[in-house]
Amino acid sequence: MNGLGNPILLTSMALSAVSLTKNKNFIQNNWKPILGIGATLGASYVVWSIYSDWKKNQGNSSTKDLELKEDQRFEKSSLTEAAALSIANRLQDAMGTWRMANEEERSIIKSLLSGLSYNDFVKVSKLFGQRGYVTITGISKDSDFLAPKKNLSYWLSKELPPEDFEVLKSTFSGNL
Repeated sequence: MNGLGNPILLTSMALSAVSLTKNKNFIQNNWKPILGIGATLGASYVVWSIYSDWKKNQGNSSTKDLELKEDQRFEKSSLTEAAALSIANRLQDAMGTWRMANEEERSIIKSLLSGLSYNDFVKVSKLFGQRGYVTITGISKDSDFLAPKKNLSYWLSKELPPEDFEVLKSTFSGNL
């Protein structure tokens, strides 16, 4: 039996319709508690995010206002201003999504930073400048005017897992 001639399918469809009606009535009759629970969960998430960010900052406060300078011991940066700005913008695109970077975004970040010398990184960092970063969500797109301005080192410290950030720090002479 196929299609609407199947009694099991007809019974399932009938129960779904009844269940949808019951759900609609439940929501209409209980919208205040549902809204309260949703607001409580949202507020709890915000408090947890602020706390976890504060806890993470305890050992990482040096990245907040760090200004990198070219190191004269190394070769000057070989990147043009346009190339460095392009890398900075692509880094923001990769990091400017919900919470920490996922595997795909992490691989983009790693590929953009691989092969850069210390002075190349300094140039990218200077052209990245101070861009708005919403610490709670990690989202940056279209929120520059709302969010506190943070440098590239700060962004990387928030978006990368600690072990990846430590590898990055050691790659760039521990100066992040």
